[in-house]
Amino acid sequence: MPAPVRAPSVEVVLDRIHHRYAGATAVESVSLDVPAGELVALLGPSGCGKTTLLRIVAGLLRQTGGTVRMGAEVVDALPTNERGAGIVFQNYALFPHMSVAANVAYGLRARGVAAQEARRAAAEMLAMVRMEAFGARYPRELSGGQQQRVALARTLAVRPRVLLLDEPFAALDKNLRLDMQIEIKRIQRELGITTLLVTHDQDEAMSMADRIAVMNAGRVEQFDTPETIYDRPATRFVATFIGTANLLAGRLAPGGPRGFTVECDGGGSLALDRAAPCSRAGSVVVAARPEHLSLAAPADGALPATVGMVLPLGPSLVYELLLGNGHTLKVTQPRNAEAHRYAAGDRVGVSLRPGSPAGVFAG
Repeated sequence: MPAPVRAPSVEVVLDRIHHRYAGATAVESVSLDVPAGELVALLGPSGCGKTTLLRIVAGLLRQTGGTVRMGAEVVDALPTNERGAGIVFQNYALFPHMSVAANVAYGLRARGVAAQEARRAAAEMLAMVRMEAFGARYPRELSGGQQQRVALARTLAVRPRVLLLDEPFAALDKNLRLDMQIEIKRIQRELGITTLLVTHDQDEAMSMADRIAVMNAGRVEQFDTPETIYDRPATRFVATFIGTANLLAGRLAPGGPRGFTVECDGGGSLALDRAAPCSRAGSVVVAARPEHLSLAAPADGALPATVGMVLPLGPSLVYELLLGNGHTLKVTQPRNAEAHRYAAGDRVGVSLRPGSPAGVFAG
């Protein structure tokens, strides 16, 4: 089977997109630049506007304000079928009365492609999604993962310039979800197709996307690589929505062994290499990841805490600690022979590992 012909990859630019539903703002002044060939995830909680934004890009919804550009062309006035965007819905939307091969060929036949060419292209796409042996079956005879592969093949058969994925793994169980994430990432890379993925699953976005747009209440709070978003959250919402973060209130001051010091409300202090995004002295909240904190015997300057619970979690130990002000703290340590293992009731000192990032936000 020859390699599938790629459609030209295009940049997608959203310029100050705004949309209102019955007086309520769903998307507010969103601007994003998705380079050609990238996979970008729109990530956020339910109701944050990510699906609305995807529907605007697809042409299924006309925005209240702003423009959508694909390549050099502003596509706001174009219907969905003329934009060159293909969308895979979470419910697959396959025709139950058609065979798998006919489903995949449907879009091509609707565009006037000759039957023989449509069959050839459908076979090519089924081979790409590793479903070539299922062409004669019907959707009801397939598993959820197999139906999803067929839906993806049908979308790709028409060679869209942009691929849009709307919560594509929502109906799959955990193990199958991971397999399909890997498969879609492989296909996206193989075709080099510009892709927008809508998801509320942070692990999904972190593992698949080249960049992530974290959305909240209709706005993009941060647009960056997964590593930057995790290590350098731009807002307190991003810090708490992505991964796990301990929030520690205190007062920031320049100086100390690493450049900045936060005197924490529960006693003790944290030494920081940098203070960002807030470096102003005064009341702050520090967001520290569990794996960026370390435990040792109580010491001057460390946060005094008591071990409340120890949870073995595969290669790691998760400690839940009680601070002097009654707040809890989670610390993750490797579970190995070299690491000292603390028990419930032990008194410990908590510090930030040298070189580890921590977000500092105005209190």
